Amino acid sequence: MMPQTFDLNGSILQSALSEQPALSLDFYSYGCVLRKREGETVTEYPVDPQQVAMVLAAKVGFDTGLLDGDTLMVRQDGVKRTVVGFRKRCKTGIWLDGSDTAMRVPLPDLLMIRTTTDNNTPQYQVYAVKGRPTSLDAKLFRCPLPNVFNSASICWGTVQRVSDDALSSGSLVVDWSMLLGSPFGDHACSGKSASFPQDIRKMLIELEGRKARVYPRRDLISADKTLAQAIGDKS
Repeated sequence: MMPQTFDLNGSILQSALSEQPALSLDFYSYGCVLRKREGETVTEYPVDPQQVAMVLAAKVGFDTGLLDGDTLMVRQDGVKRTVVGFRKRCKTGIWLDGSDTAMRVPLPDLLMIRTTTDNNTPQYQVYAVKGRPTSLDAKLFRCPLPNVFNSASICWGTVQRVSDDALSSGSLVVDWSMLLGSPFGDHACSGKSASFPQDIRKMLIELEGRKARVYPRRDLISADKTLAQAIGDKS
């Protein structure tokens, strides 16, 4: 069988080079124009450059896997971006609403998951963990703080959204600061402490009163979820 040959210098090539595109997207200083050609007829449509960027970004994806630093994972799936941050257990100053001074209480290891899609408001989840996750099968626990629902979402109240620069980064330092640096009210206080099931604030006050060094792991309540499920890998 003879291989197929192409006339790269003859009439076929010249015809191909002179052919007008059926569809083209042209970029100008004032915006974008989509041109559709049907024979001699050309129809023009204005196009939002941001929509073009979204379509192109929708084909981009990457996943860092589990990392060693404070940022545990960064995942990009089209215009959806997920950042998972790890905060090692330590004593932390937190304010309860109505108090003029901060309490110094031990908090367990914590995870924060921030998900953004295009320029929409970021969605957050906060969980407790028993040690730094080494796999996506790590079990999650309810965060022992007020204003964090048992679903792991946050009641931000009047706290302003983090800046666009912070949202574009792979760090959750600013997000942690806004969560832990704002006064905690009386929302979402129940169902997150084995010792004080009705009000997690009582547990925090008790820990400060006896100058506890670490948050007791046995007090944590299971979220019945793994890290993989929290980031949408498994149902």
